[in-house]
Amino acid sequence: MDLSKKKFTLQFCLILSFLFLIFTCQGKAFCQIIKTFTADFSREYTEKNKKENIAGKIYYEASTKKLFIEVDKPVQQWMILSGNETLIYYPKEKQAFRILSPNPVFMPFFQAFIGAIKEDYGLSELGYTFVRHERKEKTLISHWIPPKNLARLAGEFVLIYTDNKLISAESKSANGALVGKSSYLNHVFYGGVYFPLEIQTTNYLRSGPTSEKVIYKNPQFNSPLPENIKGFELPSDVKVKVVEW
Repeated sequence: MDLSKKKFTLQFCLILSFLFLIFTCQGKAFCQIIKTFTADFSREYTEKNKKENIAGKIYYEASTKKLFIEVDKPVQQWMILSGNETLIYYPKEKQAFRILSPNPVFMPFFQAFIGAIKEDYGLSELGYTFVRHERKEKTLISHWIPPKNLARLAGEFVLIYTDNKLISAESKSANGALVGKSSYLNHVFYGGVYFPLEIQTTNYLRSGPTSEKVIYKNPQFNSPLPENIKGFELPSDVKVKVVEW
């Protein structure tokens, strides 16, 4: 196995998992509508003209808050996120990493998908306060400010809706500079909610902008998960390395 690819996939899980707070099935809306979710996905990440791509299948079970990610490109890999634990498994190499965190973890690219169905993007659960809104024909723009404990780091958060669909989310720094923007496209309607099947995100870092595009295909809502997913267990001959974050 190419060690650089292996390093990338491990870093991908570590960086994306631990930099985002989970605010998914803690909200009632998603759990009331979705019991399970399955889809094919692809993710393209660009930084300084370098592109990294992964593709595979994603499975989510709301009752257990488990996220299963089966990656088939660039390497065969399993990622299973449950509570404070992330398991990364390489079937061909018969190796696995069990990553333990003091806080619950989740994949941001799927988190953004779930957050898009919440009326306020889950901001109120994070302590944000609604301050004002603007309406332009069919478009509603709402403005939110962070709680005092985040005010030195974070600034205004702006949500833009058109025809009851979230189409854009913007986050700003404490001094008002744009630090991140996500666009939501290709919505599907299920259970009274619009789910975006394409999410494009740009983050403006000191080192330069980064961009991410995630596309979901063949979404299935509330279909039984395959037995090999629900009852997944590592083979007995797999070596497991435990990492505490």
